[in-house]
Amino acid sequence: MEPQKEGLLLQSKHKFFLNVAPATETADYKRLARGFSGFEPSRNEESDQTAYLDGEGDLTTTVTGGQTTLSFSGHRFYGDPVQDFIFSKQNENGLERETTFRWELPTGETFEGPVTMAEITGPSGDANNKGSITVAIHFNGKPEYSPTPVPAP
Repeated sequence: MEPQKEGLLLQSKHKFFLNVAPATETADYKRLARGFSGFEPSRNEESDQTAYLDGEGDLTTTVTGGQTTLSFSGHRFYGDPVQDFIFSKQNENGLERETTFRWELPTGETFEGPVTMAEITGPSGDANNKGSITVAIHFNGKPEYSPTPVPAP
């Protein structure tokens, strides 16, 4: 199926893959989807604001760095390999929280690279509700970007 290139695209068309075997020689990417109901990408930017003499006191902003992050929310689904992997690392620190990740946009573009799993919370909630969860995926460095593949003639 060819990627959709225009129009209002449903968020469910995004595909996310997490390497659940980072300590092995061969990556084992599994789809991050089951139990997750929403995501929010963010670019945590750092900037410098400087007033120059020709700006009459107004500032010029230069983005000096940043980090691409994705925050996921949903419900704990026990037995899902991605969720089980994430929650097995909930009380770990350092290298134990690092792996690799791939994000495929509905247009066919991809972002891929090393990440840290942060802000793992839950499951939590009222006794008569599903267990609410969140996790943030922080790219470590600039993710590798691949444009939309050109369709074969």
